[in-house]
Amino acid sequence: MNMTFNKRVTTAIATGAVLLNALTPMALAEGNNVDITGNGAFSNSTVNLSNNSTTNVSQNNNAHVTNTINSSANTGDNSASFNTGGDSRISTGDASNTVNVSTKVNANVANLDNCGGCNGGGTDVRVSGNGAFSENDVNVDNNHSVNVTQDNDANINNNIDANANTGNNDSSFNTGGDSRIRTGDADNNIHVNNMANANIATIGGGGSGNNGSSVVIDGNGAFSTSDVDLTNDSAVVLDQTNRADISNDIDADADTGNNTASFNTGGDSSIDTGDASNGIWVRNLANFNSADIDCSCLFSPLDLRIHGNGAFSENSISADNDHSLDITGDNDADISNDIDADQHSGFNDASFGDDGDSFVRTGDADSLIGVSNASNVNMFGEDFSGNFGSGFDLHGLFGLFHSWM
Repeated sequence: MNMTFNKRVTTAIATGAVLLNALTPMALAEGNNVDITGNGAFSNSTVNLSNNSTTNVSQNNNAHVTNTINSSANTGDNSASFNTGGDSRISTGDASNTVNVSTKVNANVANLDNCGGCNGGGTDVRVSGNGAFSENDVNVDNNHSVNVTQDNDANINNNIDANANTGNNDSSFNTGGDSRIRTGDADNNIHVNNMANANIATIGGGGSGNNGSSVVIDGNGAFSTSDVDLTNDSAVVLDQTNRADISNDIDADADTGNNTASFNTGGDSSIDTGDASNGIWVRNLANFNSADIDCSCLFSPLDLRIHGNGAFSENSISADNDHSLDITGDNDADISNDIDADQHSGFNDASFGDDGDSFVRTGDADSLIGVSNASNVNMFGEDFSGNFGSGFDLHGLFGLFHSWM
């Protein structure tokens, strides 16, 4: 009796780390060969093959980020009052705050790009050339699964208080000469960029294709009995979950006003304020899932053949192919932007002057606020390009991979 039996089982388990998880391709199981051939009359041959291959990938990120920023720039609150003789002058410089906050957290990459990972390769069974009255039994059970879980949880809080002040100056109650107040500009520039939660899974599509299974019962002698029972079960289960809670609380105050040049006697009283401006840009990008799965690696073709066996032979093949693809993409985003921008160049007082001109000239008061929120995208069955139009561009988030890997 001559039997050839080959078996290979590969099991791979990978667990990722916080903030960035990346799984690279792995070596996967190849096919199996079962041959019962050339055995003599009245021989009895039995092969039981169980081939189990499981790949489990679990990637979990949990990030809690709190940025509390208090920024104050002040050249104001000056006094040149109660002077007698000569000019009284206040001239302030500029007051400027620039705040840049960039938070990038939670990215998972799983790349199993060899189709063999979906089913571990096919099984070839051949029962051939055995003698009369031989009994040949082959039982093959293939169970192969790929389970990928990618989970991100991001909690980002930005509390920013920026105050730029060149105002609140006082040049009053002066006698003789001019009383002058001239302030510089007060500017706040605040940039907040939040990027959170991305999952990319690539399963199959490695170009190697999938090896099917074949069963051949051929050329066995009279009164031989040959039974083959083949079961192929394969599954791909992908679960991608993102939860993002982003809160931006921004209070920006730019002030060049609230200046007083009053109750002066003799000479001019003048107030000339600079510009007061707030520029606030908030960009929130959250929750992206991309799944690219080559389904051809799931469905194993079967080649079944019973041919040229002798008189009164009994030959049976039982084949069961059970394949499943289960993909879940879930996103939950809670984004809150609370922005209070106050720019002020007014509320100046040049009153109750005696013998001279009273003059007030204010600068511009400008507020420029831009808020961009983009969240919750699920993609399936196409390569990730990173760009979903002007409303959702995640190239910056995936730039993390190159900087952290």
